[in-house]
Amino acid sequence: MIKHRYAHEIDPNGGSAAARLARLVQPGQKVLELGTGPGTVTRILHSKACKVTGVEMDPETLAMCQPFCEKTLQANLEDPHWYESLQNEKFDVVLCADVLEHLRDPRPLLSLLPSFLNDQGFVLMSLPNASHLTVVASLIAGRFPYQSKGLLDNTHLRFFGREDIDALLRECGLLWQKWETVQVDPAQAELQSFWNRLEAQDQAYLRERCADGLVYQHVVKAYPTSSSGQMVKLMQDLADAKASLEVQTSNLAAQAAAQANAQDLWGQEKSDLLSAAAVLEEAQKTAILWLEEQLKNHQTSLAWAETQLKNHQTSLAWAEGQLQSLQTSLAHADGQLKESQNALAKAQSQIETDRFNLGQLEKQLALSEHGKQAAEQEILALKNSRSWRYTRFLRQSN
Repeated sequence: MIKHRYAHEIDPNGGSAAARLARLVQPGQKVLELGTGPGTVTRILHSKACKVTGVEMDPETLAMCQPFCEKTLQANLEDPHWYESLQNEKFDVVLCADVLEHLRDPRPLLSLLPSFLNDQGFVLMSLPNASHLTVVASLIAGRFPYQSKGLLDNTHLRFFGREDIDALLRECGLLWQKWETVQVDPAQAELQSFWNRLEAQDQAYLRERCADGLVYQHVVKAYPTSSSGQMVKLMQDLADAKASLEVQTSNLAAQAAAQANAQDLWGQEKSDLLSAAAVLEEAQKTAILWLEEQLKNHQTSLAWAETQLKNHQTSLAWAEGQLQSLQTSLAHADGQLKESQNALAKAQSQIETDRFNLGQLEKQLALSEHGKQAAEQEILALKNSRSWRYTRFLRQSN
């Protein structure tokens, strides 16, 4: 047997294999624990006042669990003479917690275990499951990677599936009476990297096809195949069945009480519902009347709005006609304005011409005034001359 230690604390009420094994041992029972390790399970058994004989190969590890044992024995379980000092002892329980996978051949040890049991005794064991989905995934990847701990612990020498364990027990004179499993999702196991490499459809297929794909460890309780062992097994089966029946009876009674209570509650709730329904119906009628009145008001408002819309549409059509007329008038006015502007330009040109002509006339008038003045002066000069006076005198004399 290869030396190996598992040193960790466990919750006695938890779901680990060690906790499950410890719970299957009754307080005060005499236990032969093979491969105690540092005493993980031994501590719990000691707290239940069990009388434990611990067998361990490693002296340092054995010393760690010695305070919790009534007796200890340093021995290699693969040594054919390891049990000689225990030949005359009988035990209520022989416990093998994660031990058999560390043996080169577990059959000699398992075949020996019935001889250590008293008439009511049984064997308890836990073993890793070699068909866990992460192991399957690693094989698909072409790997079988040993680890420092876990399913492929590098100290494991043997690997088991459910049918292998059943066949091994039968071969060694044992029949299982209780079988529990510790389940771990592949995404949470130590070999999860191999599982995560698979495609989603492949993961779904393996989950469906691998019956024990989620099983991380098997926890088994077994009795000898001898007549007395089978009688005890049957009695235990009956006791378990009776306990299960009592639990089911209790559950059924609780369900019946709950159902009766539910019926009472339903009767009250039904009455309350009917009352509520009547109130609701009356409220619905009131609401319907109010909604009908609101609908009429909305219809009247809608009709008024439609009339207003028609009036606005008529006004809009009239306004559009006026706008077209104004646009026509504006176009006509634009034409007249252009004609007026042309006439104004012509008038301004004529005024400039008239101004020029007026200037010429004023110049001519000025010249005429000057000539007139000269003529008047000449006439005046003639009048003042003697010849003009003489001539005038002659005209008057005649």
